[in-house]
Amino acid sequence: MRAVFDKTELLVLLQDFYELTGLRTVVFDEWGMDILSYPRQLPAFCQLVRAAPEGEQGCRLCDQRACHQAQKAGKTLIYPCHAGLIEAITPIQVEDVVVGYLLLSHIVQGADEEAEWKRVEELCAGYGIEGQALRQAYRQLPRTPYQRLRAACDLLSLSARALCQVHMARLVPGSPAEMLNRYVSEHLAEDLSCSRICTALGLGRTALYELSRDTYGCGINEYIRRLRIQHAMRLLTTTNLTNSEICQQIGIADYNYFYRVFRKQTGFTPQAYRRQFAVAK
Repeated sequence: MRAVFDKTELLVLLQDFYELTGLRTVVFDEWGMDILSYPRQLPAFCQLVRAAPEGEQGCRLCDQRACHQAQKAGKTLIYPCHAGLIEAITPIQVEDVVVGYLLLSHIVQGADEEAEWKRVEELCAGYGIEGQALRQAYRQLPRTPYQRLRAACDLLSLSARALCQVHMARLVPGSPAEMLNRYVSEHLAEDLSCSRICTALGLGRTALYELSRDTYGCGINEYIRRLRIQHAMRLLTTTNLTNSEICQQIGIADYNYFYRVFRKQTGFTPQAYRRQFAVAK
């Protein structure tokens, strides 16, 4: 059973965290996909970096690596991002299974302003960003001394552990949300039209749409696409199946469509994702 986050309550937690720390907090699902953040808008510095294709790719790769490392370590990690800022990540676990991650992002310590800026300037040199604009955006980022960062990380770890206890990351067995989640997961390789799901669960189309929005934060078709790509991510990194075989297992008949959707959702081609994250055997 995969966890579904109560995004309404979780957003309140992220807002409170921001008020206390001034740091932007992001929630990733088990596959390292951004599902919620506060504030929603990226700071100007990160907008500049992500405007460059290489910078956008660097951000996606950095997030994926951080999630993999946090899952492996099973604890909060503080690390430098690809653009020279500091981030912290901690796994969210439900019954000892990692179902997502909490991330503190875009952190500047400010202990040695000039040295920290030089490092950022060096790492971002290949992104084609005008120097003055980058420097100005960097100056706008809040400064978080190490002791305050450590305290924020302690709160982050406690918050992640508390999510399942207050049912922000748990499905109630037998609930409509759990039934929808289980049905979609069990029939992912098959036709999952709205009419078939409605018939199986005894729901009307409007009720299905509302249930999907409340449970996943999006329409059912969008969620199924996400889930299929997430399953493909697992197969690419843990099996030697060909792309055609993976398409069959996730219910996508058209490989060209799979390629486009996978790249749009992850930032990688299927082949590049496998090379980057395949589990060593």
